[in-house]
Amino acid sequence: MKFRKDKDIIKFIGISLGAILAGIIVFLYIKPFSTIGFLLIMGGLIGLAAGLIAATKSKEDLIEDERSVKVREKAGYSAFIATLLIASMISLLRLLKISPSLTPSRDVAEVVQDIWITGLWIFIVFRWYYNKKGDIE
Repeated sequence: MKFRKDKDIIKFIGISLGAILAGIIVFLYIKPFSTIGFLLIMGGLIGLAAGLIAATKSKEDLIEDERSVKVREKAGYSAFIATLLIASMISLLRLLKISPSLTPSRDVAEVVQDIWITGLWIFIVFRWYYNKKGDIE
């Protein structure tokens, strides 16, 4: 198996190894922040795996074609508009106090988190839909 050794791959793998090393140091020597150390170790391992997978592919394999770029742009735009509409409807319901589940008893941070998660799912669904549809303009 042949690995690429360009500066981007080396830098990415180096940052991943640095995160693993920092995570080990934090995990072993700073007990109140051992959770942060564990998260650094896990993030570094995931980054290292992604870097090694990317290093086995040639640069030409990683270049996206024009159609997939257009699909992602169209899906992102549509998901952004849908997320804004959902957020404005929730804000309007909260303002008019129409929905009992959206009254001030529910924290705004929870509502924002729900909106972002919904927006991510909308993006995934739109990207799948536009990939199946075929003609993007």
